[in-house]
Parts: sequence; structure tokens; C-alpha cells
Amino acid sequence: MYYACRFRLTFLLVTTTLLLALPAAAQEEVGYVDLTGMGANPLRYKKFIPDNSCNGMIDGWWGTAIGSPARSCPFELLLLSVDTSELTDDIAVFVLLRLQNVGHEAASVPWITDPDQIELPDGNGNFDFVEADLRAKIAQDGGTTYFRIPVRLYGAKDAPGSLKEIRPGDYVELRVGVVLDRSAAMLGCQSLRAGQGKLSVTWTESDNRVSYEKCGTHGGSSTATELTSNSVLMSVVRRAGSQ
Repeated sequence: MYYACRFRLTFLLVTTTLLLALPAAAQEEVGYVDLTGMGANPLRYKKFIPDNSCNGMIDGWWGTAIGSPARSCPFELLLLSVDTSELTDDIAVFVLLRLQNVGHEAASVPWITDPDQIELPDGNGNFDFVEADLRAKIAQDGGTTYFRIPVRLYGAKDAPGSLKEIRPGDYVELRVGVVLDRSAAMLGCQSLRAGQGKLSVTWTESDNRVSYEKCGTHGGSSTATELTSNSVLMSVVRRAGSQ
């Protein structure tokens, strides 16, 4: 009995020592993109050519899938820094974000800003792509206001280099600009007021399919993942005459 207990104790001590000696999982930056200073970059369907029989009658529609199952999301979005503590009308604030893989398997995110590179219809006139949409959220006691960041990121399996693979523990960083522009506000602009507010950023990723038919383009999308960063306290400064 004594020898058995001593053996188990020695085994536990050796195992614990080996576990403590194992290095922590490496964390490495595998990509950086600066989206500041860039304008809106929507997909423009440049490769669609209508049939001559359409006589100029071009139709198109875009649908959203309701209740589509979301993919498992191994990522975490972190707001690392803001270049100022004030949000002022029509003045850009620059935000540094980190998108980190906190899961156990490698995963990819859309990573290019040129939508022409992913418009690659197959023999049936279809193409699939992933799109990431960024927006800023300002939460105040009186409500919440959302501002779209106009630059989108695109990726497609058939477009080499358009998807960035991020392995477990690794991350990419993005620099974006946020402007309190009423024309860019999505929701809640009327509730935005001078005073304290919490700024965060949301990353929404969607799966999309576009079909080119005889006289039009048809498409649909479904939200795949949505991440919201941590928030930082900011002062909202409204100029005289602003609403």
C-alpha cells in the first residue's frame, strides 16, 4: 500500500511538472488592413450582360433568408484603442480592432475590399461570396444609435487570397474610421445627444449567392455570424445647430 501510494504521488508530481512546463499557445498577428479613408465599395454586378431580347427591361431583387442557422463562430472582436475620447459631428474617429480566433480549429474571414474580384459567375450564372459589414454603436441612456462604416470586406472560395485563414490563438487587426454623419446613421440618430456614450463596433458576416439570368440579377443572403466588441466610454459633442 505504501509503495502504491508513493507511486501515485510521484506520478502526479511528474504530470503536474510537465503540464506547467508546456508553453502557452502562441498568439500571432497574421494580417492587418487599414480601412480608413476608403469610400463605400458595394458590389456593382459589372459582369452581368442582359440578353438583347430584354429591350432594356432589366429586373433584379435581393432576398434575406429568415431563420437560417448561423455558423459556429470561433472569433472574438476586441476594440483595442480609439485615437480620441470625443465623438464630434462629421469628424472621423479612428478605431483599432482585433479579430481573434478563440476556437480550436482554423477559420477564415473575408479580407479584400475589391468586390470585382469575387464576382465570378460559374457556368450556370451563379456565384457565392461572403461579406463582412461593420457598424459603430453608440449607447446612451436615451437610446442607441448605429452608424454604418461604409467599407465592406469580401471573400469567396473561388477567388484566391480573398479569404484570410486565422488559426487558433492568432488574430488580425483592422483600423476603421467612425463619423457621426446623419446620412450614414442607420437607426436611432434622433436619440443621439451630447454627453457620455459607450462606443462599440459590430462585425456582421453574411453568406450570399447571386444569379445572373436572362434579363436580371437575383440574389439572397443569410447572416452567418455577428460579433460585437467591448465598449469604451466616449464624450459625444454636438455642434451648434446639429440635431
